[in-house]
Amino acid sequence: MVDNYSEIYIDKLAEAFFQSRKLGFTRPPLIAVEAQIQDDVLRATSELLGRLSGILNMAVPGYWGNSCQTLSTNIFAMLNSRGIEANIILGNVIINTTDEFEVTLESLQAEVLSTESLEGAQNVHAWVSLGGDTIVDAALPPRLVKHYKAPQHFNDMILIGRAAEFNARYNIQYQPILVGTEFFARTNPPDPMDLLNAMQSMRT
Repeated sequence: MVDNYSEIYIDKLAEAFFQSRKLGFTRPPLIAVEAQIQDDVLRATSELLGRLSGILNMAVPGYWGNSCQTLSTNIFAMLNSRGIEANIILGNVIINTTDEFEVTLESLQAEVLSTESLEGAQNVHAWVSLGGDTIVDAALPPRLVKHYKAPQHFNDMILIGRAAEFNARYNIQYQPILVGTEFFARTNPPDPMDLLNAMQSMRT
């Protein structure tokens, strides 16, 4: 079962890349569907984000559960500016059979193709991937505390691991639908690439 959900996730990620290209997302993918990210890379990612957690706290003071765009944008920029290739995934999450965000391909396509400015909250969940079945998500753990009675220490966690691991351990199923920074750039700026470029310029 553990290995099986990683295969399902990777199939969905491949389809997400395909649908993103159909929508005209042309930026370099940065990550690969078939990538086999080693555990030591996930550990390095965890250590780096632990050291930089103060920046995330400044970006999103207080409750993180409704700030997946800001958090994923910052994590995307932090990792890439320090040599860990990553990209933003847009999609849905099933928690204990509950459809947490009710996001569909059609709803995301409509946002990208809309000619009107976004009003109100955006109905999407965003996380970061290093490729393959990897997931880095800072926004979901506080939601698990607030809505699903997870232990309080989840408020201080960033989920960093693999799709099958989260399915087996927490009964959480991530479902990629689109891939790329262009989604936020088109639908709800700022463009995550602007933050990455700013971070890179500060390091040179």
